[in-house]
Amino acid sequence: MSFNNKIQYLFKALLTSCFVVFVFACNPTKHLKPDELFLQNSTIKIDAQKVDKDELKSYLKQKPNRKIFGIFRYHLGIFNAFNKKGVLNFRQIGEAPVVYDSLLTAKSATQLGLYLKNKSYFDNNVTYTTKIHKNKVKVKYTIKTGEPYIVKWIDYKIEAPNLRPIVVMKHYRSFIKKNKPLDMDVLENERQRIRDVLRDEGYFYFTKDYVKFSIDTTIGNKEVNVYIQIENKKNSNDSTVTDLLHQKSKVAEVNVYLSHDFINKNIYNFDTTSYNGLLIAHDYKLIYKPKIINHAVNIKPNELYSLEDQQATYKHFSELGLFRTVNIQYDKQNVSGSSDSIQPPILITNIFLTPQKIKSTSIEATGTNSGGNLGIKGGIVYLHKNLFHSGERLTVRLNGGLEVQQLINQPQKEQLIFGVFNTFEFGPEVNLEIPRFLLPISFEKFSKNLNPKTSFNYILNYQNRPEYERNLTQFSFGYFWNAKNKYKKHFLNPFTISLIKIHLTEQFKTRIEQENNPFIISSFTDHLISASNYTYIYNNQTTNKTRNFKFFRFNTEFAGNTLWLSDVMLNTPKNEKGGFEYFHIQYAQYMKFDFDYRYYNQAPFSALVSRIAFGIGRPYGNLNVLPFEKSYFGGGANGIRAWQARTLGPGSLPDSLIKAQFVNQIGELKIEGNLEYRFNITKLFKGAIFVDAGNIWITRPDELRPNAEIRLDKFWQDVAIGTGVGLRLDFGFFLFRFDLAAKLKDPALLNPNEFNLQWKKPTLNLGIGYPF
Repeated sequence: MSFNNKIQYLFKALLTSCFVVFVFACNPTKHLKPDELFLQNSTIKIDAQKVDKDELKSYLKQKPNRKIFGIFRYHLGIFNAFNKKGVLNFRQIGEAPVVYDSLLTAKSATQLGLYLKNKSYFDNNVTYTTKIHKNKVKVKYTIKTGEPYIVKWIDYKIEAPNLRPIVVMKHYRSFIKKNKPLDMDVLENERQRIRDVLRDEGYFYFTKDYVKFSIDTTIGNKEVNVYIQIENKKNSNDSTVTDLLHQKSKVAEVNVYLSHDFINKNIYNFDTTSYNGLLIAHDYKLIYKPKIINHAVNIKPNELYSLEDQQATYKHFSELGLFRTVNIQYDKQNVSGSSDSIQPPILITNIFLTPQKIKSTSIEATGTNSGGNLGIKGGIVYLHKNLFHSGERLTVRLNGGLEVQQLINQPQKEQLIFGVFNTFEFGPEVNLEIPRFLLPISFEKFSKNLNPKTSFNYILNYQNRPEYERNLTQFSFGYFWNAKNKYKKHFLNPFTISLIKIHLTEQFKTRIEQENNPFIISSFTDHLISASNYTYIYNNQTTNKTRNFKFFRFNTEFAGNTLWLSDVMLNTPKNEKGGFEYFHIQYAQYMKFDFDYRYYNQAPFSALVSRIAFGIGRPYGNLNVLPFEKSYFGGGANGIRAWQARTLGPGSLPDSLIKAQFVNQIGELKIEGNLEYRFNITKLFKGAIFVDAGNIWITRPDELRPNAEIRLDKFWQDVAIGTGVGLRLDFGFFLFRFDLAAKLKDPALLNPNEFNLQWKKPTLNLGIGYPF
């Protein structure tokens, strides 16, 4: 059986399995007892559009079986299909039918009412009705919210005169807003905000228990006045003298203790070192420069306590990656004075650091997925986290890898090496990361909150393919840092130089010469790239898996301009092709811009992910083509999955020419959009349904590749569309992906505008990790 026939067989088997599951899902009461009712549906009807229905549904104590696209109970169908005597128990895979419970329905109605009261709907009324047909029941919750109570006025009642100006000055950050509904969750957030504001100003002993709210509902018209009270006592029974007057706390000392074992050792016997007023105590030879420890500590002696400084100190020590645990404690210093006077509290700050292991050697082995080409990669890794005693991280890797790549000019069976693989890679990589900017300016001048770093990277790589051998030498130098917004990151590489030398086999060289295409010939010659690039990344993903988030990446790159300018100024002679050379290699000159935007709409057991990507590269000056590594390609496991990698486009290049040309299809411009619905089948198995669209193009007409250039009047004609289904095995630390896709609109056909689902010729993509 040929490979294509196997793919068709697999596709048909998958459709058959889905049909069987659908049939069983149509009989949800199969495993119910005679006196049990199947909860078919739970709906909420509410008369207020401003209340989030999805939030209300989360308070239901009993929910119906999950549906895909709100129609198909896939998980219930799995349960019914396989949960039989003598068959493997699939209770952990499928989802048992939900049996209606009247007590849980009543509790759900009560919870909905409490939730609405917390959201200012104090006059709400929640009722429910049930509709029974045979042994199925539908529950309908009807909610009349009434009018919400609106905040009309906000005022402060602060007993301590020293606190009032601070709190009032920061009122613009308040979560409570006039002319907005009164929300109990907002009030709780406001208590924590006021606590943080005052602790940032030095009030170490202030807690949110001092903050109370008084709500005046007597003004009528569903309006309330909110009075924020800050008391001198936590409660009426508290008679502690220090609570009678809120005072700022001053830091007298800052001590740093380093030890592998604080339990069995006496910190007063540690050796000590002082640096800029910071006491560093250690029970072993100090392997860190005091300067780097002092730089990580935001808490300074003889300054007021600040919560922000405390949090920044935790953050900076964590980012250094040198310490397993960081613990900051405060002791109150005894101050001599009259017993009748209240002395301002003085703090001693003690920072306890437990070091990590500095040096390590490990062996790594991972699966790879490069443009849809699967492989394995491994190597020996040496890591030194403190090379020059200031947190410099040296990583030395000896990498090796095997990959199955699509061959350019020969059948797969004739060129297999290492069993199933046809590509071999090997080479070392050295990376040095310094936790500061290397500039002719003191790194103390830069904000520590940016977490600035400097990186040096050197790579040697040898690749052996049946068509050619490639040697890569690359060196790069750059900076990366965080923005004040924790979701933003910046990467700037002022200098990256790459030297690629390619040795073609005689057979492959002959075929390229026969093709007589300057674009292809230039793509497979030695080339030199001297580039600068900048990347900006925004990612507001959090640990909350049900929170929607966005990802955006923008990248720009310029190459060859510095070399070209120096050659022009020095009147360097050109070669016979009209270009400048270094090391007898004509260097590339181009500019590239690309971005990738993704939106993740998350739900407890599913997600809808949308993505749009755009990229353009334009060669000019010294070389009229983009280097092969910098060109764009379509298709593959992470792109438009109905096409194999580098077999789509460019543009609406006829199918006859695509098959005749033996090289990978590449272009200078790429536009791609994806929509994927992901859902849980079990804890291990995940499913997906997706649609991909887009293509690649060249930016200038090419006689040898007609219709490959981008033109507005034929843009829709050039767009390729594919659709398919996916199965993923999620092992937590590793995800293996099977995506089966079919062409829906093929721009290479005689009628590129025709929609025709080619489900008999699907493409199977194997991938590591999610496609995006």
